[in-house]
Amino acid sequence: MTGHNPALTADTPVFDYDNPAVARFVNDAGCYQAPSIAKAVERLHDAVRDTIDYNVFNVSLHPDLRASGVVAEASGFCLHKSILFVAGCRKLGVPAMLCSDVVTNHVADAAMLELVGGEEFLHWYARIYLNGRWIKAAPIFNALLCALYNVDVLRFNPNGDSIEQSNGASTKMLYRGEQRSYPEPEMVELLQIIQDKHPKMVTDHGRTPTSMALSAAAMAR
Repeated sequence: MTGHNPALTADTPVFDYDNPAVARFVNDAGCYQAPSIAKAVERLHDAVRDTIDYNVFNVSLHPDLRASGVVAEASGFCLHKSILFVAGCRKLGVPAMLCSDVVTNHVADAAMLELVGGEEFLHWYARIYLNGRWIKAAPIFNALLCALYNVDVLRFNPNGDSIEQSNGASTKMLYRGEQRSYPEPEMVELLQIIQDKHPKMVTDHGRTPTSMALSAAAMAR
C-alpha cells in the first residue's frame, strides 16, 4: 500500500475533517504556520495528545462517534484520540489510517484494569505516510497524565515509529503483534471489536461506565 491512495486522505463519517470543529482544531494547533508538513503533523500530534484529556470513564462510545465529536467532548481514550489525529492528518493532506493492537504493560490503575477485564488492552493508534514512508504515531497520554504517573511523554518522531509509551523508568508498553488496520472504518465495526475484547466498555447508553459504577458492581459481586 502506498501513501498516494486517495481514499487515505478522504473525509469519511468517522474522519469528518470537513466539519468546522475539526478544521478549527487543526488551525488552532498552528499546523498551517508550520515550516514543513512534518512539523505541521507534529503540532497536530501534540495538540491531540495534550488538549484532549485522556479518560476511559464516562466518555462517548457509540455508533455516531466521529472526530468532530471528540473535539466537542475534548476527552477520550486511545480510540478517540487516534480518530481525531487521523482526521487531522487527512485534513493536512497526509495519508493516514486507524490501527489497533493488543498490548500489555499499559499505564493503568485498578479501576482501569477492572474496566478492561485484565492486563491485556486493545490499544488504538495511527499509521501515517510522511516523507515517503509509513510511520506509526500514538498521541494518547497527555503531558499532565504522564507527570502524574511519573513517566516520559511520548514524542512524535517524523522519521520512525513512536508508539511505545513508557510505563516506568525502564519499562514500556508491549505490543503483541496483532496489528489490524482500518482505512475506512465504520463505528459499528469498531464497537464490536471493542465489545469482543472489553465487554464492560460498551454500554446501551453510548458511554463507557463511570469508575463509581464499576466500583459498585465489583462490591456487589
